[in-house]
Amino acid sequence: MSTPPATLPDASADLSRLSAINAALRRHDPDAEVALDPEAGQMRVLTVLPPEQVMRVLAALGEEVAPAGDTAPAPAAGGTCGGGCRQ
Repeated sequence: MSTPPATLPDASADLSRLSAINAALRRHDPDAEVALDPEAGQMRVLTVLPPEQVMRVLAALGEEVAPAGDTAPAPAAGGTCGGGCRQ
């Protein structure tokens, strides 16, 4: 998923943002995993949720998202944002 890179003031802001995203996604998928790489402007989301649902959850948190161009096909049992989302 893509959004313009954001400049965050410090590492604690990154951790707070990551915690909020993890908590929101895990309400729908307890095994969801999220990693932020602010230097590269990327967010990686691993989940069985369909990409549309991931985008809705992230949008509700104020994240501007779109599927990354290099997304992998969704697994038959659900979906992912491709395992590589860009912020």
